[in-house]
Amino acid sequence: MHHLVFCSLLALAAGYANPGPCSGDCWTHDPGFYQRKSDGKYFRFATGAGIYISSADALTGPWTAVGEALPGGSQVDHAGNTSLWAPDIHYESASNLYYMYYSISTLGSQDSIIGVASSPNLQPGSWTDHGALLSSSSASPFNAIDPNWISIDGTPRLSFGSYWHDLFQVPLTSATSLGGSGGAPAVQIAYNASANHNIEASFVFYRRGWYYLLFSSGRANGYDTSLPAPGGEYRIVVCRSRSGTGDFVDRTGTSCLQSGGTTLLASHGTVYAPGGQGSLRIPRAAWCSTTTMPIRRLGCRRRSTSLDGIR
Repeated sequence: MHHLVFCSLLALAAGYANPGPCSGDCWTHDPGFYQRKSDGKYFRFATGAGIYISSADALTGPWTAVGEALPGGSQVDHAGNTSLWAPDIHYESASNLYYMYYSISTLGSQDSIIGVASSPNLQPGSWTDHGALLSSSSASPFNAIDPNWISIDGTPRLSFGSYWHDLFQVPLTSATSLGGSGGAPAVQIAYNASANHNIEASFVFYRRGWYYLLFSSGRANGYDTSLPAPGGEYRIVVCRSRSGTGDFVDRTGTSCLQSGGTTLLASHGTVYAPGGQGSLRIPRAAWCSTTTMPIRRLGCRRRSTSLDGIR
């Protein structure tokens, strides 16, 4: 498991942020957050079983585990359908529903599926599973995991990918459909030519005229048996684009299709291998979340999540 860390993008801009406060059930993995429209309550969705759900009245806690989105797993016929990964949540006012994208796969496999479910209130017991949205196989250029939804100029888009040819994006015709016979082709938005192309977990958000692409780079696991060379572990990288649908570049202007990317957060102090990041916009502030492996817990297979504020 991983520990929840809340970090400020303002702090990240000035130097690597240390974990912010989090109380209660803060141990998690690949968290996705959303604040409920009706009452402002926060919900955290995380990798495991049918997607674990925790809730809190404040972003920093205390967090309480309340159940699973899809107890028993997904309806999709797949070997990994009882251990779902990397949830991503958004709300659509037209249907008054919350949508959750989730990943189905097994470690090291390209036989993967992105599924989707919906709920009127984010609570356990309220979710309807709509099944598979996008899949990949050994013949695909991408690995269909780690989904992230964003609307760009009125068109919903899903960014996704892990290793192989890295990060891609595809337009949707609705929250639950690619449209047509498989929809428009997926477009590659980031690629790392080094080693085994180890980038994943894309997250796109808009801020002040730019679309920012966050992703995790480096080795993600196995720290309990052996550590990579310093700098080879997970870290959070960023690129940006005016369009949000391609042409992402880093601080130096290097294309993120040509191994570009500016490190936003890396190991420092007692924090090791931050990754699995996201951004959450709330009134008068914005926050990024990431999972980290505290140095003192190396060998315990546990991660925490932290949040920091963004200006």
